[in-house]
Amino acid sequence: MSKTKTVSCPVDTGGDFGVYANAFRVLSDGPDAVLDFCLYSEAEGVAKTVSRVRVSPSFLQVILARLGSAVRVETDVYLLPEIEGMN
Repeated sequence: MSKTKTVSCPVDTGGDFGVYANAFRVLSDGPDAVLDFCLYSEAEGVAKTVSRVRVSPSFLQVILARLGSAVRVETDVYLLPEIEGMN
């Protein structure tokens, strides 16, 4: 039996949906990975976490594989340092 399933996941983009993020970090919390999507202000030199998602290591592998095959980054990327004790 395959572990991969194709499911319908419609997105209603008519209303307020999601938030803008221009920075990202990955933290570890026990066996899980914590993905922080952040809004970084270059003028202020600070970032604000706008969304946090906790995923299992096996799901993180799926995310990395899909990003690697679907996305090509051609812009500036802001790398946020891992902050110990802040996850």
